[in-house]
Amino acid sequence: MPDNDIPQVAQPDDAVVGKEAGARMLAAACAARDAFYATLGTVDADVLAPLVNPAFMGGPRWPSLRQAWRVIRRAGSIVIASDGLSDPFEDDDDVFVPRGHLLEVCIEAPLSAFDGQEVAQSWLFDVIYQVSQNVADHGSIDLLVQRHGSVSMALELRDAPKALEDENEQVGVLLAQGASGIPPSCATPYGEVMLLTATVLQPAEMTHIGNAADKAQSRRDLAAALAASPTRHWSVADRFAVIPR
Repeated sequence: MPDNDIPQVAQPDDAVVGKEAGARMLAAACAARDAFYATLGTVDADVLAPLVNPAFMGGPRWPSLRQAWRVIRRAGSIVIASDGLSDPFEDDDDVFVPRGHLLEVCIEAPLSAFDGQEVAQSWLFDVIYQVSQNVADHGSIDLLVQRHGSVSMALELRDAPKALEDENEQVGVLLAQGASGIPPSCATPYGEVMLLTATVLQPAEMTHIGNAADKAQSRRDLAAALAASPTRHWSVADRFAVIPR
């Protein structure tokens, strides 16, 4: 078949072509996300971002290349949320497709969990940083959440509380939508963007998931049990394990 007869892959109806149109799409997406995060609490003016983009050092590439996180201060707690996983994708032909990975991720913890540290230096930021990179690297976490209701992963954290580490010195994390006080999604001009809340697990809870015959159901049961617990979805190192029966 001659090259000019090769069928072209159709672009989504909401894709745009050209740098200017792409810049407008990115600006609209960022404005919608900023407005949404402002409904959760007081958003710090400065974003958290690496001095050198990890994508330039072999790390996963985010949709618009930009990698950042927002700090949102609430009464008695702090939320750290990714800011860029849902940026528009750009291909080599300057075609921009909105909503990127179709989700953002966040973590919430009481002020006491930071122990007076700067947010960027805390183990809690390391959690959401690594979760964000895993989302960017996997590329289809949204589909897993739609299919199974939640996702869990094990992370090797810097300076994690020892009580959270398993025998492999890893820390378990559960990702789910609809945490108490955190909406499940963010509206944008291009459609809904899923918001997943990360909850750090006790080792016994991660073992419970690993030993379950139906791991998807065990994660759903654990998410429900956490929601009914005193600390709910907050990431707290010194809490009792919640094991669904």
